[in-house]
Amino acid sequence: MRSFIANSRNALGTVNTFFGAVMFLLATLSAAADAAETKRVLMLYSFGPESSWNQYAKNIRAELEQQSRWPLEISDYSIVTARSSDEDSPFVEYLRALHAKWPFDLVVCLGAPAVVFVQRHRQELLANTPMVFTAFEQRRIQYSTLTANDTVVALAHSFPAIFDDILRVLPDTKTVAVVNGNSPNENFWVEQIRKDASRFADRLTFKWYNELSFEDILKDAAALPPHSAIFWHLMNVDAAGRTHEQDSRELKRLYAVADAPIFSHTDTSFGDGIVGGPMHSVSELSRLAASVAIRILGGEKAGGIKTPASGFATPKFDWREMQRWGISESSLMPGSEIYFHELTVWEQYRAAILMIAAVMVLQAALIFWLLHDRAQRRRSELKRMS
Repeated sequence: MRSFIANSRNALGTVNTFFGAVMFLLATLSAAADAAETKRVLMLYSFGPESSWNQYAKNIRAELEQQSRWPLEISDYSIVTARSSDEDSPFVEYLRALHAKWPFDLVVCLGAPAVVFVQRHRQELLANTPMVFTAFEQRRIQYSTLTANDTVVALAHSFPAIFDDILRVLPDTKTVAVVNGNSPNENFWVEQIRKDASRFADRLTFKWYNELSFEDILKDAAALPPHSAIFWHLMNVDAAGRTHEQDSRELKRLYAVADAPIFSHTDTSFGDGIVGGPMHSVSELSRLAASVAIRILGGEKAGGIKTPASGFATPKFDWREMQRWGISESSLMPGSEIYFHELTVWEQYRAAILMIAAVMVLQAALIFWLLHDRAQRRRSELKRMS
C-alpha cells in the first residue's frame, strides 16, 4: 500500500513537472511571438515637421522606442489645417487608403489643430483604431465626442500663474505684450488669455499682437516702453496669413530685437532667450503619453485609460536671463531650479586657489620658523662670545 502511494505521488509529480514545462514553453513561445510582432504607429501632428509640436513628436518617438517590447514602425504625417477647416476630404481619404493597405495599431495626435481635425472626422477616419490625443491643452478637445477607442493625455494651462510670476520676479512690470498668431486655434487662445488677463487690469496693461504681421510684431517689440515684458504663446500663422512653422527661429528673431524679458508657457525654447518660470515640460508629457501608448499597444482599451491633465512642471529659470534683467534668486518661487549658471573665477577654481593659498601659508610659516631659528642661534652664539 505504501509502495502504491509512493508510486502515485511520483507519477503525480512527474505529471505536474510535465505540465509545468509545457506551460512555461507556451508562455515563452507566446512572449517571443508577442515580441516579434511589429506594431505600426501613425503620428499626426499639427503643421509641418519644423513646428513646436515636432519637439513633442521627437520625444514621444524616443520614449516609445525605449519603452516598447515590440519592434515599432512609426509613420509621421502633418495636418496643415490651421488656416481653415475646409477641404479636409482629400487628406482623410488618403489616410483611409493608407490604413487599408497597412493597418495601424495606434494613432497619436499631437497639437490642437490635429486633434480638432481628427475629432471632426473621427467616424470616417480610422473609426476603430485606438487613438491618443496629446500635446494640447484640455480646453481644445470635445470630451463629449470621445469614442471608446480614444484617450487623452492633455495639458492644463494657467495664464494667471504666468502673469503672477512675472510680477513676482519683476514687480515693476507695467506692460505685457502677448505674442500670438491669427489662426483659428490661436484666436481661440487670444480669447482665453484675455479672460485671464482681465483680473490683472489694475496692475498691467496688455498689448495684443494677434492682429499684426510678424514683421510688425518685431518692430513694436523693439520699441516697448520701460518696465515691459513679453509673453510668447503661439506663432503659427500671423495676421498677414504667413505660416511660421519654425517658431523657435521666430522666437530668436524676436529675442534679437526686443528690449524686454520674454516668458512662455512651455519649455520648448527654454535656453534660447526665455527667462523661465512655471512652464510645461515637453519631456514629462512625452514620457506620460508614450507610457499610455504602450499600454494600448499591449492590449488595454484606450477609452478605459483616464489620465489627468498635466499642469506646469517645477519652475525653472535661465541664469543668464536673470542676470540680464536683474532678477534675484530671492524673488523666485520656492523650489525653482536655475539652469545655465555661469561660474565665477572663484567657483571654477576654488579648490586650486585654496590649495595655492595653503601652500603659500605653509611656505610663509616655514620661512618664519627658519628666520626665527636663525635669530635664536645668533643670539646664542653672541652670548657664548661675550
